Amino acid sequence: MRWEDRIENYAKETGFPKCLFVGPDRRVVGTWIMGNDYRVKSTYHGGYPAGYLRRIRALFPDKKQTLHLFSGQVDQAAFPGDTVDINPKLKPTFVDDAQTLERVPLEKYDLVLADPPYSVEDADHYQTTMVKRNVVMRALQRLPVGAHVVWLDQVLPMYRKDAFEQEAAIGMWKSTNHRFRGITIFQRRDAAISNNVAAAGKRRSDKTARQVELAASGN
Repeated sequence: MRWEDRIENYAKETGFPKCLFVGPDRRVVGTWIMGNDYRVKSTYHGGYPAGYLRRIRALFPDKKQTLHLFSGQVDQAAFPGDTVDINPKLKPTFVDDAQTLERVPLEKYDLVLADPPYSVEDADHYQTTMVKRNVVMRALQRLPVGAHVVWLDQVLPMYRKDAFEQEAAIGMWKSTNHRFRGITIFQRRDAAISNNVAAAGKRRSDKTARQVELAASGN
């Protein structure tokens, strides 16, 4: 599904203006103003702001199997899917460490929503330790090619560019005195294709460099 079609469906399903745009490099950029609705339906610390899941769902109408990572008490009515959390008291589908995801059959999912603790203070609320974002992204490399990861955070996680392509970057404002957050959307890439594209690019660059050298030498 093309991003132009995703954006069209977003406007149709939510009724919000088209505030996302496809840039010249095909990367999607934009800003969401979430408004003055401070409610978190679950009342769980760090839960998604009102309307967030509805917006994300409208961007991905083609997805069949969704996984909520760091799920907490995610609103399943707003966005159905399986859940992963390290706290068994929350009764997730999978009790697992997001840094390994050993119990999760990632190959069956085509969409992952991730909302990790942003700081040590946040982690303390969940009575857990901070995760290493790059390690989580490494575990998510087991997703099938074409799967998307929607990462909500105050930090852009480190990731392998031969494994993931950053397709979208959306800034999210909630309201006054609330933290600004970024939504980064990755797509799982085919490493072999990525390596072939990179190699072809290097060959073109080397050829251009040789032509410049020959032109400079007068040959």
